[in-house]
Amino acid sequence: MPSFPVASAPAVKDTATPKEKENKDKEAQTSPGPAPKVFGVGLPAPLLALMRTEEGPFLANEVYSVAPNEPLAPIEEAVTAPEWYAITRGRFVSVVDQFALSAVAISGVAHNANKAYATQALALDAFNRALTWGGVQVV
Repeated sequence: MPSFPVASAPAVKDTATPKEKENKDKEAQTSPGPAPKVFGVGLPAPLLALMRTEEGPFLANEVYSVAPNEPLAPIEEAVTAPEWYAITRGRFVSVVDQFALSAVAISGVAHNANKAYATQALALDAFNRALTWGGVQVV
């Protein structure tokens, strides 16, 4: 098999003065880096009070500022709701029984994911499948 010569890019000469290099090094040492991500910005205070981040058990009708690391479990008490909402990409994630909560979760989030289901069981199944596939994301 014939080999072909490979052209290499010409070397780039560093034209910075020693003082410019020193200033650049100082900037790199003192720059704070990227700001940490703050969850819940712009959410109503009562909702922030409900938001959970600790480890499970992860239950439906609670909101999470991080993607759960295990499937959501149904809530024990009977809740009569016309629809249940699986929020898999938004400002928080969960399965909730209130449209207002789902609307707050996805408001202003590009490519949000929120779907209504007739029962809690169907919404939980959809959320947990998305969780298994890596499709649950807090943005």
